[in-house]
Amino acid sequence: MASKNLAIREEVYRKLSEAKKEGESFSDVIEKLLERGGDLLPLWGVLSDSKHWAEIEESVCETRKRAAIRLR
Repeated sequence: MASKNLAIREEVYRKLSEAKKEGESFSDVIEKLLERGGDLLPLWGVLSDSKHWAEIEESVCETRKRAAIRLR
């Protein structure tokens, strides 16, 4: 099994630890959370005050440009 290292904030680590049941790995917890999926509407605007918003927006724009080029 391959593995990757992730950098996460301390409060995120704490929340993952609290969600982790006995015998579960962090991968199990993350996978379970991702599978829940669900409605993204409650997340709307959550990053609007983020200091990282400009970086995220730039990344999205670049991804869209690359996708448009590939589709031509």
